[in-house]
Amino acid sequence: MSGVTTALTELAGAAGRLGGQAADILGDRLELMALELREDKIRIVQVLILAFLGTALILFGLLLLVGAGIYALPAEWRLSGLLLAAAAALAAGWLALCALRKRLGARPGIFAQSIAELEKDKACF
Repeated sequence: MSGVTTALTELAGAAGRLGGQAADILGDRLELMALELREDKIRIVQVLILAFLGTALILFGLLLLVGAGIYALPAEWRLSGLLLAAAAALAAGWLALCALRKRLGARPGIFAQSIAELEKDKACF
């Protein structure tokens, strides 16, 4: 009887240690997810600020270029000047949006590291 009790005690101790290790691993994974969430939140705010500033500056630049074109050119060159100014503003806007698209696509998805670590844990168990 004493051998069965000892075996059950050892089994319960091993189960407790395993449960403690699983809780530690889960805690580490949750901390990693929280860190990634903070980083992604900062990234989203940066992207929104860049998008807003890019759009506002493109519109303001377009307005200034068109105004300067109207003001500075002689009457017979005004149409060509306006077209050139509009093309330059559109090109600058397109470049800003391409840079934004590149920045958005350059980073892996949300919680990519956490998912990878959970996959490793799953493979171990």
